[in-house]
Amino acid sequence: MKTAIIGRGSVGSSTAYCLKGKGNVFFAVGEDRKDRCSLPIVFNGEKLPVPTLLSGEVEEKPELVIVAVKNFQLHSALSVIEPLLGKDTVILPILNGIEAEEVLSLEFGEERVLYGFISGLSVFRDNNVITSFSRGKITFGEKDNSRSERVEAILEYFLSCGQDAVIPEDIHHEKWLKFMTNTCFNTLTAILEADYDATSDNSDMIRAARLVAREVQAIGAKKGVVLDQDDVEKMISNTCALKGKGRSSMLEDLMENRETENRYFAGAISRMGKQYDVPTPFCHMLSILLEAKRHVRRCR
Repeated sequence: MKTAIIGRGSVGSSTAYCLKGKGNVFFAVGEDRKDRCSLPIVFNGEKLPVPTLLSGEVEEKPELVIVAVKNFQLHSALSVIEPLLGKDTVILPILNGIEAEEVLSLEFGEERVLYGFISGLSVFRDNNVITSFSRGKITFGEKDNSRSERVEAILEYFLSCGQDAVIPEDIHHEKWLKFMTNTCFNTLTAILEADYDATSDNSDMIRAARLVAREVQAIGAKKGVVLDQDDVEKMISNTCALKGKGRSSMLEDLMENRETENRYFAGAISRMGKQYDVPTPFCHMLSILLEAKRHVRRCR
């Protein structure tokens, strides 16, 4: 399956590493990133044998476009995606958050767009050098949760390449559960600079996460997604099971003075709280605190 990956960071590179064996896979970039992306990616000590091509120069359109950029890069990625689209090209975003599918559907038509995300990925990135501790799992599906021929074909493709993947019964519930985890724990670990060991037995952090989770539950309900108490306990259990000195992606970005996805996690709940007239004081405060934290680090 000819596959274009938009994004050469941790997620895109990890996915490309899995698909390189059987897939006709390449990174697609725009002209403005040609020079910046000239260096090869070193993945687990080896040069990643996946080419980087200008999207406007790709003649044979890919069957699948995997969007693996950060949320704040999505709008600039639209011009990279557009030249890649053939009549039946499918777009699969695996970003964090819950807004990418809507953006892509408005731009390219919802009939092209699947819903998805990646979880369980543990990597460390230093510019073009990436060290991976786990491959992660791609969860994806149709907007209406149907088991269409195309999602079945993509699932078979992923699994045949060694990329763990699953089609859930309800992709929207699973996306919101992942979003709740990101909003609760990515934000808190970044503010507190807490690695997995410092998170797993931190009862006060877990108390704070529960308060944030209530706000995510309230907004999810307005969107037609029910996150019950079992979901909250599952989120806490899965997060506390992580051990070692690994760090959340938001903490990694903060430590490297990169832009974070704050406005797409706690910031998104704060915005939607205003939209639906639902109080979200904890998420609003966390979004402000994280930006204050970024400012403090820049001043050091």
